[in-house]
This record gives sequence, C-alpha cells and structure tokens, in this order.
Amino acid sequence: MKKSVTSFIAVMLIIIFLGVTAVTGVYIPGGWTMPFRNTATSDTSATDTSDTSSTDSSADKADNKADSTDASADTSADSASTDSADTTDSGLKAIIPSVLDTDNGIRLGLDLVGGSRIVYEAEIPDGYDTSNLSDDMNSVQKVIRQRLTGKGFTEATVSLSGENRVTVEIPQITNPEEAVQTLGTTAQLTFVDADGKEWLTGSDVKKATYGYGRPTGNEVADTHYVEVQFTSEGKQKFAEATESIAARTDGTNVMAIVMDDQVISAPSVSSKIDSDSCVISGSFTRDSATELANLINAGQIPFSLKQVELRSVGPQLGADAMSSSLKAGMIGLVLVMLFMIIMYRIPGFVSCLALCFYMVIEALLFSLIRVNLSLPGIAGIILSIGMAVDANVIIFERIKEEMAAGKTVKSAIDSGFKRAFTAILDSNITTLIACGVLFFLGTGTIVGFATTLGIGVIVSMFTALTITHFLLRRMVDFHIRNPKAYGLRERKEEKKHFPILKNFKIFGGISVVLIVTGLVALILLPFGKNLFNLSIDFAGGTEMEFNMHTAVTQDIQTEVSDLFKDATGVDASSVTSSGDGNEDVLIRSTSIDSEQRAAVIDKMLEKYSLADTDILNNNDVSASVGSDLQRSAFICSILAILLMLVYITFRFELTSGLAAICCLVHDLLVMLSVYVLLQIPLDSNFIAAALTILGYSINASIIVFDRVRENLRTARKEPFEVIGEKSIWQTMGRTINTTLTTLFTIGMVYILGVPSLKQFTLPLIVGILAGGWSSVMLSTGLWGFFRKKFRRRRKI
Repeated sequence: MKKSVTSFIAVMLIIIFLGVTAVTGVYIPGGWTMPFRNTATSDTSATDTSDTSSTDSSADKADNKADSTDASADTSADSASTDSADTTDSGLKAIIPSVLDTDNGIRLGLDLVGGSRIVYEAEIPDGYDTSNLSDDMNSVQKVIRQRLTGKGFTEATVSLSGENRVTVEIPQITNPEEAVQTLGTTAQLTFVDADGKEWLTGSDVKKATYGYGRPTGNEVADTHYVEVQFTSEGKQKFAEATESIAARTDGTNVMAIVMDDQVISAPSVSSKIDSDSCVISGSFTRDSATELANLINAGQIPFSLKQVELRSVGPQLGADAMSSSLKAGMIGLVLVMLFMIIMYRIPGFVSCLALCFYMVIEALLFSLIRVNLSLPGIAGIILSIGMAVDANVIIFERIKEEMAAGKTVKSAIDSGFKRAFTAILDSNITTLIACGVLFFLGTGTIVGFATTLGIGVIVSMFTALTITHFLLRRMVDFHIRNPKAYGLRERKEEKKHFPILKNFKIFGGISVVLIVTGLVALILLPFGKNLFNLSIDFAGGTEMEFNMHTAVTQDIQTEVSDLFKDATGVDASSVTSSGDGNEDVLIRSTSIDSEQRAAVIDKMLEKYSLADTDILNNNDVSASVGSDLQRSAFICSILAILLMLVYITFRFELTSGLAAICCLVHDLLVMLSVYVLLQIPLDSNFIAAALTILGYSINASIIVFDRVRENLRTARKEPFEVIGEKSIWQTMGRTINTTLTTLFTIGMVYILGVPSLKQFTLPLIVGILAGGWSSVMLSTGLWGFFRKKFRRRRKI
C-alpha cells in the first residue's frame, strides 16, 4: 500500500512538473543551445567528384563568400533573422520552449496570427518566349512553396497575381525584412566559368537533392553531398562545359554556381562529365548541403524575380479566432472529462489524469520541434485527442465486460487491457500509415496536419497503455474494488437488439441518398461542371486593398465584410489587416466583375472618407492552393488508402479491407455532399477536413472488425451474420461514447468560433457522424457481402 501511494504521488508530481514546464519552458543563460537549434553553418566549400576532381583554393574562397548568405538564410528559418528571437533581454537560451513562446517554440499560422506579405515581379529578359510565361510562373509558385516547406513554414501561402507577379505570405514573422531573409534568394541561377561565360541556367536542371554517403565510390569516408540532375539539354550543355573547363591549364578550372550575382558554390572540374547528373561534395555539413540543394532548386526558372511589395498582414480568421479557439477547446476538454467520469467513474477519473499527461507531453514535443499550428494543425490535435479518449473508452468497455463475466476488478483490468490491445494497435497503425504518407509526400498544410496528428497518435497510445494501466492498478491497491466504482451497472434483463445486418439494404439505401450529391459533383468535375462553391484558395479571385488611416480592428473587418457583401452580393473569403500599424484592410474574394469592383470602391470611399490614392490594390489573383498542392493531396490520399488496405488485409482479410475502404469513401462523400448542398466555401481548409475524416473514420470500422475477428475465433461454427450482429452490439457503447467525446471538442469550436471556423467544423461534425453511422450500419454488412461475393472464407 505504501509503495503504491508513493508511486502514485510520483506520477502525479511528474504530470504537474511537465505541465509547469510546458507553460514556463526551460531557459538557461549563456551561449549554449540545443544542437538542432544551432543553425549556423560551417564552411560550404564544395568540389565536383562525379569522376575525378580536386579542390581548388579559388573554390574555397568563392564558397566562403556564399557562407554568409547561406548561414543567414538558414538561421532565419528558425528565428527569422538573428538570435534575437531565441535570446531574451537577460541573454537566456531556450532548452525547452514554452508553449506560449512562439518565437522559439510552436509556430502559429497565417490564419491565427498573420505574418508578412512579399510580392515579387518577374523580370522578363530580352528574347524570352512569353508563351511560356504562364507555365514558368506556375513553376515559380511551386519552387517557392517547396522552399518554404523545406524551411519548416508549411503554413505559408504562395499565389500568383496578374501575369507576372507572385505573392508570398509567411506566418508569424511580423517584420517584413525578416520574411525576405527567411525566403532567401529567388533570382536566376547560372553556371559560369572563370571568364564569366554562362554555360547553363536553372531551366537546365531537373532538381538538386541532398545526400549522405559515398556517391562515387572513390571517397574514403561518408560525406555530405549534393546531387544535381540535368534535363536532356542540360546534360549536353554540362558535358560541353566540363570538357572546356577541365582543359584549362592556368588553374582556373572552376565552374561557379551563381545566383543573384552571388557565388553559392564553385566546384573544380578535372575531367569531362557526360552523365545525367553530377555530385558536388567537399567540406559540407548537413545544413549547408541541404541549403545548397534548396538554392539550386529555387533557381529553376528562366528569369529573376524583383521584390515590389513588402508589408505585414493580419490573421485571416480575424483577430478573435485564436482566443475563441482556445476557449472552445478548453470547454470541450472539460466536457469530455466530465463525460468520462460520469460514464466510467474511477476509470473515467483516471483517464482525465492520463489525458492531462498526454496533453503536456504533446505540448512539449510541439514546442521542441517547432510545429506549425494553424487550422489544419488544430484539426490534427482535436482528432488525436479524440483518439486518445477512444483508446481509454475501448479499454474501459472491455474491463466492464470482464467484470460482468465474473472476474475480480484487478483481474478484469489486466484482462481488459490485454484484450483491447489489438484493437488499439490496429486502429492507430492505420492512422499512422496515413500520417506517414501525408508527412513524407505531402506539402504545405498537409505536412502540418500529418505532424500534429502523428505525434498525437503515438503519445495517445503510450499514455493509454502505460499511464492509464498504471493508475488503474493503483486504484485497486487503494482498495477501491467495488465493480460499480468502475462503471459496471446492475445487470438488466438482456433486451432484444434491433437487427442491423438483416436491414443492411435499408441502411445502404439511406447512405446512397446521403452520398449521391457528393458523388455526382465529383463525376461532373472532369466535364467542366462544378457544383462546389470554390473559394479563392481553389479558383483564384480578386484582391482589393485600402488604406484606412487607422488601425483595422475586428469591428472594422466585420463592417468591411458586410459592406463588400452589400456591394457585390457575395461573401468575402477573408478580410484582414495589413501594412504598417495594421492601417490597411485587405479583402479577398472569388472573382468579381468590374461593376462589382466599382461598387465596392464607391462604398469604401464614401463610408470611410477615402481618396482614390487610398486604393492600394485591385488585382486578380490565382489559387493559393495550386495544382501541385491539389495533386499532392490527391496522390497522398490514394496512396494512404491503398496502404491501409494492405495493412487491414494482412491483419484481417482482403474482404474486410475492402469493406473498411468503402466506409471511408462513404464518409468522405457524405462530407462532400454537405459542401455542395449548403454551398460551404471550398477553401484550403477543406484538405484538412478531408484528411481528418481519412484519419478518423476508418478507426471505428477497425474496432468493430477486431471484435468480429475475436468472435470468429471462439465461435467458428456460427454463421458470419450472427457473429457480426453480436460484435456490432458489443462495440456499440464504444462507438457512441467515442463519437460523443470527439464531438464535444469540435462542437464547442463550432458554437463559439468565428464564422470561418464554423465553415470548417460543420463538415467535420457531419463527417464524424457519418463515420459512426458507417461503422455500425454498413461496415460489417459490407464485410459479409464481400465474403459471399468473392467466395473466400479464411480463418482468422
């Protein structure tokens, strides 16, 4: 007993300590900081070792010239300029940043805190074929987005405006000059010899990638290097260049890689290189080699970019979005905890302690890795909290079943955890498969979502299987051994359940009605028929900006939004503050015609006594969610679904995998139907909503399938329909309780959030309800249907 009390107190003190640490952070005086936060690069001299080469002193000098540029760009990726963000007035360094320290810890997105806006204009060279401008500007958009993602700014947005301008918005960096340093060089890339002759440009390069190892086989040890792959035309030019440069006998056999008149690397060349790629190696560090690869990739455009505008912008969701989200989240968590205590009593109380442990661990990890937290990231956190509660619900329901079978509380706890383990493992691994695909293959907000969800799932598994188990056993040691204290109700005469599988066709018909709108909308898209209300993020649109000569508050943003709708008849996609002192108002909307624009201008000038000179911007802009990001999301989703199908087939059987995927597609189509029927704007957050359903929906089906698998092993002679019906009702409590706890948090965000948050959470609510419906009413019936269809019966 004494030992149990001591260990319980120790765990509680650890939770309290970690909670305090998450809020206050850990900072020390002096110049030391964590290794991965020290972003200063060392010497980046490089030599070409594709065949045989030697290092020339001129190459080292040229590379030293580039070091300051590379180091400043790298350093700004974490602190946005110098150590000022990582160092307080007292000279403290962050070891564990506080969750409130957005300079060193969690990064907040444009939608929550705003950031900086940079506009670049393409400088078209003489002789340039303007018919390629559209494609090249799309390449610019893609390259800049990749560059920002590589530096950790997954929530940044990149859009095209006019014919030759690109607008970049980087979150949280309110000093525009720091934003320019963070983005780094965006000018034209050239490969020149010692005489200044230009042999290649960035358009001759396919891509550059960082590597570590022995790329040519001639190295005596592993080294950091950059591999540059050429186009077919680039290969020919590179062969001619290296042949010419290698033939020099005056010691100038150097090929300089130049960007914006700065030499970023100058490898020596000793022989002709006639291959599709070359390797640049030398005195690289991991950071400097990665930076060189990024710089080369950033120069894959046939023209340079000139900065024409630089200003700060306010949060896209409005000034109150952050506070309302936090308030809603806290209320939702309190409701979840109250529900768990009421439903499960002592185990519910234990789950609340475990949930606290989960949240502080997650917060610490988010701060340490500097996670990007915007609306998609918040969706990932909400989903992971739901899954953390889900694991506890699965365990507690099994414990109740074991106690109802006559086992003691202590024995029921151990048996409940053991029996619940496979269900928790399978459901979480399927989600982690999706997270892995989205993280490694996705871009932009997809990566932010995958990061928060993936970390949350791993931490939730750990807390559910260790902390919850440990605390429950301590409760038994404290002589709390009455089954009623663990949620077991008095046994009532077993009621006859409504037959679900016998009515599968009816439920299937209802689902067809629910999904038909979304399915038709998808089918019509390739034929140019769009039933969705595409926002500016997907369809492009109009940007208008006015100087208000006063700080743009939330009230002014609301007024301008109402004024815009009165003048045009459509809702603005966003109304934010921008400029010095936030005295400018920036309006984004879907495309409006010249008459509508004139109406907006007239009303703005009249209402706020503005002059024509106060009209700062009135341009068309492209979609910020470009075709590359849409394609990335689509490919990632398909690959994730296929990999989940493989895993479910391995753990269960192919027919159950097909059933689970059908339920997942059903839930996504139901959510799409809601977007179409209610004409909810389809914006960048739709990707996060769809991915949330992708990660959440399949879990419920896996839990039911796990019980079917278990029952098939113990009742081999019973028909599948009987076993399936029994399994559905055995897991019904888990399905209902998990759906409710997840809805508590999302529901509060919908009730208390700003209008744009409501547009995001409503489809999520529908998708979660659809997931509960499909897991109960459809999943097992579909499994039985496919078993009959394929005539395969496999012992599980």
